[in-house]
This record gives sequence, C-alpha cells and structure tokens, in this order.
Amino acid sequence: MAMNVSPLSRRQLVRTGTLSAGVLLVAVLFLFVNYLGWKYHHRFDWTASGVYSLSEKSRNVIEEMKRDVEFVVFITPEQDLYDPVRELLSQYDAASQRITVRYFDPERKPVEAGQIAQKYGATSNDSLIVVQSGKDRRVINSADLAEFDFSGVQMGQAPKMTGFKGEQLFTGALLQLAEGRKPKILFTTGHGEHSLDDRQVHGLSSVHDLLGRDNFELEEWASRTATGVPKEADLVVIAGPTSPFIESELKAFTTYLTGGGRILVLVDPTPGQTPGAGLVPTGLTQWLSGYGVKLGDDIVIDPKGSYPGAPPYTLYPDNYGDHPITRPLSQARVPVLLNVARSVQAASAGVYQAEELLRTTDAGWGETNLADLDHVERDAQDLAGPVPLGVAVEGPKVGKKRPFRLVVLGDSDLATNQLVAGMPANAVLLANSLNWLAEREALLTIPPKKTENVRLNLTQDQFWTLVLSVLVFLPGLAIALGTSVYLRRRR
Repeated sequence: MAMNVSPLSRRQLVRTGTLSAGVLLVAVLFLFVNYLGWKYHHRFDWTASGVYSLSEKSRNVIEEMKRDVEFVVFITPEQDLYDPVRELLSQYDAASQRITVRYFDPERKPVEAGQIAQKYGATSNDSLIVVQSGKDRRVINSADLAEFDFSGVQMGQAPKMTGFKGEQLFTGALLQLAEGRKPKILFTTGHGEHSLDDRQVHGLSSVHDLLGRDNFELEEWASRTATGVPKEADLVVIAGPTSPFIESELKAFTTYLTGGGRILVLVDPTPGQTPGAGLVPTGLTQWLSGYGVKLGDDIVIDPKGSYPGAPPYTLYPDNYGDHPITRPLSQARVPVLLNVARSVQAASAGVYQAEELLRTTDAGWGETNLADLDHVERDAQDLAGPVPLGVAVEGPKVGKKRPFRLVVLGDSDLATNQLVAGMPANAVLLANSLNWLAEREALLTIPPKKTENVRLNLTQDQFWTLVLSVLVFLPGLAIALGTSVYLRRRR
C-alpha cells in the first residue's frame, strides 16, 4: 500500500534537514577554527614598549634550546608582579614545547608549596621563580624582577613599578642552563684599576650583579707578577689603570690575543699631577696601535652632547655605530653617560677589522690643552667632531683558531657603581661588550622594559556624554531597530 506524503510534511522535512545540515556545518566550522587557533595562534601585545613580547634575542635563545626547562613560580596572585610574570611566561611557554610553567600559591596550598620550595632550597615565605633543567637550576628573586620609583613613599604613596626586567632575567637563566658552565672573566689589578669588591661609587661591585645574571664568573688577577694569561680565562678586563703596564704584561696580552683571546679595555684620560704634564701614561697607547686602535692624548668636549646641567666633558652620547654591541642602544635611541672620556679611533689595522662604537655630536672635539678644562676653546690642534669614543676590533681567522676580539672604550667610570646602577644604558653597553667578546650574541642584553600607566582623564561633561551614549543611546537604538524589524515582519 503506497504511502502519500503531504506537501506540508515534505516542506517540514526539508526544513528540518536543512536546519540539521546548517547546525552540523556550523559545528564543523567551529571545530575547524578552534583547531587552527590552537595550532597557529598568535598573541598581540598592544603596549607601546612591548612589555609582554619576546625580543628577537630571546626567541633565538629559545630556538637553540636542546633541553627541557621548567619554570616554577612562587608568587601569589595578589602581588603586583604576578600578572606581568604570568603574561610573559605564557609567551615563553607558547614559543617552545620544551618549556613548561607551574604556579604555586604559598597561601592557598601552604603544604604543597612548602614541599616544592624545600626541594629547590627555598622557604615557603620566599617570593621567587625557579628555572630548572635536569639537576641544574637558577633561582630568580622577585625583588630583582622590577625597577621601582620610591619618590612618593615619604608622602604615603606606594612604590611605583617603572621597569620590568622579567625577560632579561628569564632569558639569562635559559642561556645559563644551556651553556652548562660559566665563562671566567679576569680583572687586572696592580695598576690602580677599579676593584670588584669596592662598594663605593667608584667601585665595581654592581658589576657582580649585572654579569652574574649573564652567567659569568668574575675574579681579580694580578697580571704584573704573572707569566701569562691563565688558560681558564675566557675574557680579560682592564678597568681604569692609572699606572703603566710593564713589557712582560703587554707581551702576555699579545700572546693571549694571538691565540684567540678576548680583552676589554676601559682607559680614562687621567691628567698628570703637575700642570702641562699631559695624561698619565698606561703603556697601552702604543700596544693598542698595533691592533688598529688609536688612543687620543685628549679629553673629549661636547657642548651639545653633554649631560644636562653638567660640564661639557660629562658626555651623554647617543650617536652609535652599526655594531652588534651598540645596535640595541641605537634602536632604542637611549644615550650612555660618560664621566670624563678620551678619544678612541679606529686607525689603519691591516688585516684587523676595527669598527667605531659611539661618537659625539658634530660640535664635539678632543681637547689637547688640559691645563684649564673649565675654559676650553676648540683650536686647530684638537680632534674635530664627531669624536669616536670606543672601538671594537676582530682579528682574521687563521686555520682552526678563533679570531681574537678586542673592545676599547675611552672611559672606565661608565662601569662603576655610580653609573652602571643608575644608568640602564651603561649596563647594556658593558654587558653587550662582554657578551660580544665571549661570542654570546644571542644574549646581547635585553634592556628593562618600561611599564605603562595609562589613564583616561575626562571632564564631567565628557563623562556624562559617555554614560548616555553607552547606557541610553546605543541600547535605545538597538531596541528601536529590533522593534522596526519585528513590526515589518508582522505585516
């Protein structure tokens, strides 16, 4: 017996099938879009300084990782650092499958947090981040993650976070774990150099903190009595000598460079004790000339490029050469601060490749008349600007030996506690010089990123205009349009 289907039932069947197919298609499309979003997702950072974005240097370090790394975070959600740390670590987590992140709240899970903290050699009250790979680990204290402005504390205001150093410390920890050893830096002594143990303004104790984050081992070395540079030395630093190096020391430096050594020279223009005596000799001028570096017997003056309110020999240069050491500073357009500097030029060096790192403005010059620096005038005998203040030299590659590297800067005060702690650009210049010398271009320093405090200031009229627009006009417009469509369909 044949079964007849009414036209109404057929139309209803078609509608049901179409609706089902539409729902199925939307579900498939939803799953497909979510799969693409999971596999090819991209995060956007709308902050002006890129606080929550990884730099190219960090991405290079992450791409070269050969070991699994875990970040263990002991910071409570109530702390100001929690959100920037969590957001930044999510970038690291998304950048590599070798990176995992775990969070422990000591207040909500005190027993579990205490057990984990004890495992990493901390206490349950510590606020820190542990970066671990296998049995090796690095511990980052939360106090080191940010720069604060305490100017309003006396007025009862809370400290304001002005800079976030999370990426600098996290990437530094990854590099330390990847290297597995600490390059050794020897600082020469016996010639009036700055001391690593000196915590006064002219000491280098702050360099311990700065270079410790970059996984360097620092040690002072009495070069005057040594027969040669120790084999375990990865770098030698000469920081502010005020008396001459002897011939045996210079020969040791030459032998060291010939074998692919690395040396950083920070040499000041130290005036003699009597008027007209010129600069105190260090024995380095002639020796450096053999490597294409010309030290000027002058003090650099720059009326247009000096630090605001300071004498014209206190320089604030931002005219950088195109070199890996200074490229981050050039891109950020931030100046370094030099107390008193001498000119350092790249001279003819034969097979050596010498590049100038930074210069004064066109108005600067190298003053050769050192009798009265308070009343200086440029004359024909002075070196015309822009005056170079630093040089990087790389030797040729011979056989399997690595080429030597040499960096010379005309001021040692830039590395002292007074300037390296208060001037982030100085810290970048020093750390970048040492990282380039050590062939660690992947960690040419990532400067602290400035946090943003964005506020929307409205007048009373603007406030009420905004309230009426959002709470009255827009909802009323939606209701009116909906009513109009409904009435039109009813007809």
